[in-house]
Amino acid sequence: MAAGVSLRRSGNLLHLDYTPTPVWREPRFLRHFHECRHMRLRLQLVQEPDWPPLAWIARCDTSDPVITVRHGPQVETREDWLCEAVWDGEFESGDFDRTDLVFGSGIRLRERGVVFVPAGATVDRLQFLEHQGTIWVSNSMACLLGVTGVRVDATYDRYFDFFWSVTKGLDGYERRLPTLEGRLEIVFFRNLVWDGAHLSEEDKPHPLRELGSFAEYRGFLKASLARVADNLGSAHRSHRYEMVSSLSSGYDSTASTVLAHEAGLRRLFSFQTARGGVPDDGEAIARQLGLELAHVNRTSWRSVPLSEIPYLAVNGAGQDIIFSSASEQLRGRVLISGFDGDRVWGKEMIHLEPDLSRTSDGGLSFTEHRLQLGCIHVPVPALGARQTRTIKAISNGPEVAPWDVPGDYSRPISRRIVEEAGVPREAFGMHKKAATNHFRRGEAVLTAQTREAYYGWLRDHERVWREGRVKGTKVPGRAFWAFYRFYCQVGRALRARPYLVSGRFGAWIDRTGYRYYRRLNRRINRADHLFPWAIEELSRVYSDPGEPARGDPERIP
Repeated sequence: MAAGVSLRRSGNLLHLDYTPTPVWREPRFLRHFHECRHMRLRLQLVQEPDWPPLAWIARCDTSDPVITVRHGPQVETREDWLCEAVWDGEFESGDFDRTDLVFGSGIRLRERGVVFVPAGATVDRLQFLEHQGTIWVSNSMACLLGVTGVRVDATYDRYFDFFWSVTKGLDGYERRLPTLEGRLEIVFFRNLVWDGAHLSEEDKPHPLRELGSFAEYRGFLKASLARVADNLGSAHRSHRYEMVSSLSSGYDSTASTVLAHEAGLRRLFSFQTARGGVPDDGEAIARQLGLELAHVNRTSWRSVPLSEIPYLAVNGAGQDIIFSSASEQLRGRVLISGFDGDRVWGKEMIHLEPDLSRTSDGGLSFTEHRLQLGCIHVPVPALGARQTRTIKAISNGPEVAPWDVPGDYSRPISRRIVEEAGVPREAFGMHKKAATNHFRRGEAVLTAQTREAYYGWLRDHERVWREGRVKGTKVPGRAFWAFYRFYCQVGRALRARPYLVSGRFGAWIDRTGYRYYRRLNRRINRADHLFPWAIEELSRVYSDPGEPARGDPERIP
């Protein structure tokens, strides 16, 4: 069979068909053997009532045609598929493996083998582990490590860079995670196929959609969200979802909310402030759309013991922990967000290739906690995001020029969508703001209970680092804490009395003080080892049901 590329039309879509050149052609008797083996592959589903609602793990063994899948109680199951997903198709068909507009994850039994399906956006991932002759695949790294008993390498000090590499796109991110045993790899976007003997990777369908004009692109977004809304609310589901949107005063979440509102969205929540305490709620926008808005304190997660663990256990950064403050709004619902809107809807002619490169890894650290909450994440800009070149051509074209405002912060596609919905120009997108917390940068500091647990783990691993000739991490002593408390008290007093120091000198003191405060916070957080500690803690949820775990979902709302 020779390699070939062909185009075929289906309705308004152009499909690119690629036939690869096989590296090795099996003898006929082996092909017959594997074809028969494929026919015998089947799923055995085991519900774990005490697991997080949407977690699952599959066991694949070359000596056994049965793929055993353990899963949480809210995972949708059928004889030949299971999923914690929504997609742009009929739910009962279970064809989430045949679209790139899928969010969450699932497993589908096909003639060619068992297909493991990750989200069509890089805010979620799958991971697999080859260990003792068996392959394990899961939508939760904590579940994967907890069930198998494998541990990550605590002496490795580049975990942050490892997970940040997702910003380099599908062909550029680092895949193999350092562990003490076995081979663990993470997989974004592309499907995995188990044929009974091997686990291979295959691309999702890549239809070339006609998005050459603003009307076509907006119509595509509207139609896709309408189909997703029909899917998530299907009467065939054992758990029917409803949408909830995180609304701010920025471009991306506002445009996503407007589009989702047309598809039936009724629930909104908004963080009252962004970083630095500046107002960032979308109350004026919600009022214009005729929707009620629930206000959420973005720092209320600090009152929940060990709330950082499921976020730090994803990438060691935990920047999306603000969603922990909105746990009650998110529980059992589909989150509509504007993550990755800067890449897709910005005017800058960068990130033009279909490999889903990003400007940040925002949204990724929500992966584990959403499984605990029974929540599925749908970032609207991800719809059709592999045709970024076409979308950016619209952003820089004459159709949206009247909505291109002066300055560095302009996203004319988003602005046109929102203003045509009746929202006044001055109500959104006026200033760039950010609501996430950055433990690595020192913008947020670990809570007292989390520090106590983490520092204890650091002390316990001093010998490990010494034997591995790796520079360890010493925790702050009493002198540091005395100085930190004194510094914070002085800073609060000066901010409360700005008249004591005014003018340019006061502004310089404020900027310098903030930079120094971040340095002190980094010293407290000791970010280099947050990931191996947090993933070890969270994996206990799955390893021993008789042992209370610090990452127990019952303790993390």
